[in-house]
Amino acid sequence: MDPPVRQEELTSLLHSLAPTELAWLRQQLLRRDSAALLQGSSRLSRQELLAAEAWFWQQAAAANSPRERWARLRMWLVFMLLRHGALRLQEVFSLCREHLDWQHGCIQVPGPQTREVPLPLEVSHRLGRVLDDPGLCPPDGPLTRCDASLVRRVMARCNAACGLPKGLLCARSLRRSRALELARQGLPLPALDIFLGRRTSPAGLMRCDTAEARRILRQHIQKERPMQTSARNVFQGRITHLHHYGLLVDVRLVTAGGLTILARITDESCHRLALVEGKLVNASVKAPWVLVSPLAAVPLDAENSYDAVVERVREDAMAVEIVAALPEGTQICALLRKETAVPPALEAGARVRVGFGAFAVILNLD
Repeated sequence: MDPPVRQEELTSLLHSLAPTELAWLRQQLLRRDSAALLQGSSRLSRQELLAAEAWFWQQAAAANSPRERWARLRMWLVFMLLRHGALRLQEVFSLCREHLDWQHGCIQVPGPQTREVPLPLEVSHRLGRVLDDPGLCPPDGPLTRCDASLVRRVMARCNAACGLPKGLLCARSLRRSRALELARQGLPLPALDIFLGRRTSPAGLMRCDTAEARRILRQHIQKERPMQTSARNVFQGRITHLHHYGLLVDVRLVTAGGLTILARITDESCHRLALVEGKLVNASVKAPWVLVSPLAAVPLDAENSYDAVVERVREDAMAVEIVAALPEGTQICALLRKETAVPPALEAGARVRVGFGAFAVILNLD
């Protein structure tokens, strides 16, 4: 059949459809268009993404000079924006500091299709704490601009170091993996299209409230957490070592930021959770179990102990809440019983030592 004849028949068919049938057809066409990005096999699991994120951070931590550290932190930032923002590589290169609002977790992507891309608040705050430190990152100059071939080479090195299939780790697979992650969490397809900056179906194909879709998008992503729990301190990491002795098992895990955490559980709990090296777990520590002391004081008697900087202090007649930032960007919260006034050594801006025991760590699976 000739194309013009077929087009006339299709046009006639569309005019014959009832409004409800036409609405159903529009919905199906948009769904098919939106789902196209989720097709294919080049997707990374959460465990693979965590391993890659940890590799980029560890590379920056192992730098021998400030200049080398900043160059490696830039690669880490590019990876984080690709992984959590699902940006195109050229969109990452176009970003300047004024486009990044770490406090509110938003990226203003410039270009022909200008849009606002929300980030999980925990991720955004971590990026802000690292990149706003003048000792780590220069206050001026391009933040993400670099050579695309360099990004591809570094990702190939990360790909090999993490034992991933050749060529799996790239900007396209990170974008597809993030889209699939959000789709599986139930993000509506119109909101997913807005997040990805994709051209949706032609105008009029489907009527949707764009403002409502944007609201749902921001609310969904900015409340995204590894798990829902009352514990303030939740760290997601990969198990690197298991040591069995008697009834107890020591579980050592490393977070994406390179934070090492030791948990001590029973052998029954280890068996029930089916813990093995390389498995992705969540480690949570309730705030009352976290110890805080001035940096110059006697070292804490805790298996997990880290240097930190106090960010804020809240207190009432019964308790004192101290929130501190760890070197790799995450926060830790301690809740202390109110006995006397908070000493100056524990006020905002003070350098402290925070820690918790191995028995205080609770392990959970996703």
